[in-house]
Amino acid sequence: MHAITAKPSVLIVGGPDVDARLQLMRRLSDAFEVGALGSSPALRDKFNADGFAYHTYHLSRQINPFSDSLTVSQLMLIFRRLRPQIVHAFDTKPGVWGCLAARIAGVPVVIGTVTGLGSLYGSQKRSIQLAWAIYRALQKLACSLSDLTIFQNHDDARHFIAAGLVPAEKALVILGSGVTTDVFAPSRVPEEERARLRGELGLKPQEILVTMVSRVMRSKGVLEFAAAARDVHPGHPHARFLLVGPEDEGSLDRLSAAEVIQLMQTVTWLGARRDIAALLAVSDIFVLPSAYREGIPRVLLEAASMGLPLITTDSPGCNEVVEDGINGLVVPALDSAALSKAITHLVEHPQLRRRFGLASRQRAIERFDLSAIAAQTRNAYQQLLSCRTVLPATEP
Repeated sequence: MHAITAKPSVLIVGGPDVDARLQLMRRLSDAFEVGALGSSPALRDKFNADGFAYHTYHLSRQINPFSDSLTVSQLMLIFRRLRPQIVHAFDTKPGVWGCLAARIAGVPVVIGTVTGLGSLYGSQKRSIQLAWAIYRALQKLACSLSDLTIFQNHDDARHFIAAGLVPAEKALVILGSGVTTDVFAPSRVPEEERARLRGELGLKPQEILVTMVSRVMRSKGVLEFAAAARDVHPGHPHARFLLVGPEDEGSLDRLSAAEVIQLMQTVTWLGARRDIAALLAVSDIFVLPSAYREGIPRVLLEAASMGLPLITTDSPGCNEVVEDGINGLVVPALDSAALSKAITHLVEHPQLRRRFGLASRQRAIERFDLSAIAAQTRNAYQQLLSCRTVLPATEP
């Protein structure tokens, strides 16, 4: 027996961090039967606790023809078994192989989201340039097979269209993955929690906390952050520098052992943390000096939503969140001197920090709230489905 479900079925495809799409899935579940497909079995309980079906497949971060062929074959089998009406694939390799497999499997609507070009774009390393060339070819194939390619910032969309990787009529910009501005809100972190955390960090009342949250890799700007800390601290000893995030040991862009040691001698590095909202609540300035081709950095949205003045680079994605002189300062990428100057300026001007922080909060609510991102995604799904003759999904 097969029971008919009234809602169209959507399968969200990602990698080991596909759980980053959970909040979006919750917002879409009113109109769609949503499930997820990821590469980490450990996420099953997390999705099931939210009432979402979760399936796994094999995925390697490396370029390996045998492994990648296995990935495509597994995805095809899963799509044919589950028969989703929409496959929406996120990130680099899941986006390419997910769209390819979905089209071969006969999925009616295939969508890919480009969440940024990462550390592949613009590097002079030969190994990374080779990986970028391969990615471009595969991404062009994925875009040609997809009904729609979603970009998280306007720069990436313009680049793909100009390079002939995607036709303009099959491209859509939805600004980032959104932020839950009701959760990342200053009022949600009570004073007693702030006091406890400042004590844990050893912060004195008059000290100003300059915070960066990121995976620890070269293109994210962690070395520039450390260099700025060295430059700023002698003249402003009340400025403290905090780095939060895990080391990305599997990245081609990882730090050397010597760079890691240097980093730990310059800033307070907490490693990965789960209490990001609380850490942002006790911060005075948020910095993300990224040269990494972000979609839109989630942490920058979270910091904006927490009402912080922001310093970031004029890089795609980052410059969608921060408008220079309005809610923060924008500096060139890979320029530690400019970063030091910007941090010093905000350290010395508390009223400017307050003005920028209020503007950041307002900007997050108006442009990047998750409800708006979900509504745009929902509309894209419904428009594409209306162009297809799609039978209702079936469940055993």
